Amino acid sequence: MFIHVERFSFKGGAQQYTGAGKRVYVAYNTETAALKIIIVGSLPLFDFDPPEDWYGTETAITSAVGTDILARKDAKVLGLFGTGRQARRHLVAMCRIRPIESVRVFSRSAENRAAFVERMGSHVSAKVEAVDSGEAVVRGADLICCATGTNFPVLMGEWLSPGQHVTSIVASNKGVVEEGSVTRPRREFDDEVIARADRVIATSKDQAIQDEQGDLFEPVANGIISWDEISDLGELVAGKATGRKNDDEITVFKQNSDQGVGFMALAALAYDKATAAGIGIEI
Repeated sequence: MFIHVERFSFKGGAQQYTGAGKRVYVAYNTETAALKIIIVGSLPLFDFDPPEDWYGTETAITSAVGTDILARKDAKVLGLFGTGRQARRHLVAMCRIRPIESVRVFSRSAENRAAFVERMGSHVSAKVEAVDSGEAVVRGADLICCATGTNFPVLMGEWLSPGQHVTSIVASNKGVVEEGSVTRPRREFDDEVIARADRVIATSKDQAIQDEQGDLFEPVANGIISWDEISDLGELVAGKATGRKNDDEITVFKQNSDQGVGFMALAALAYDKATAAGIGIEI
């Protein structure tokens, strides 16, 4: 079991967190049914995060799994949208799974871009530089990662070139629209991204359907792609779905929802490490 509570608001076209309670993991031994571990708080997986940001650390890991399977193995240039918490984590995650040599980062604020470069340059071996437009992020990049809090598309499909891979994390749900927080479903890329993609994978297609998540739900509603043409990450990992076929394909991984199996895998890892180190409180 994994539970968490977050509060957020929408200002200036982006989602802003106003508070996040400590997450709680509860894991049982599946063979004996015995209670195995209770973890309070997210796992501090990134050394550049202060304690108040120790939540949502799993998102970049899930992104890395899908990206690792889909992106070209020789990807050296990363285009990054966003300069916040998830952008920092995705920068490190993407550089761990590919031989990234150059990173271009863009967000709406020039001040935030400069601060990101200064803060994160020492955490990766790649050269990190700020650029002045979204198009400059994409042109010539091998791997494009959208890690923003935006409510509207920042990545346009017309900018894409053969062989590129796109990973995107904005998801949200129809309740946000119904309550009036936003006027339409949140988007991180436009329909043309899906129209140009040769392969589209979602962490959970059912989640995208249930929550009417804009980046996938709207292209399907507009007849650009069908749900049958979108596969789940689990199918891709298990070899039941087709990944990249050649270096010229454009691939898209919509990391639309972290899944419980990932949380429990991390809980099990924490249990093993805590047991080996002799730490923790037995109850």
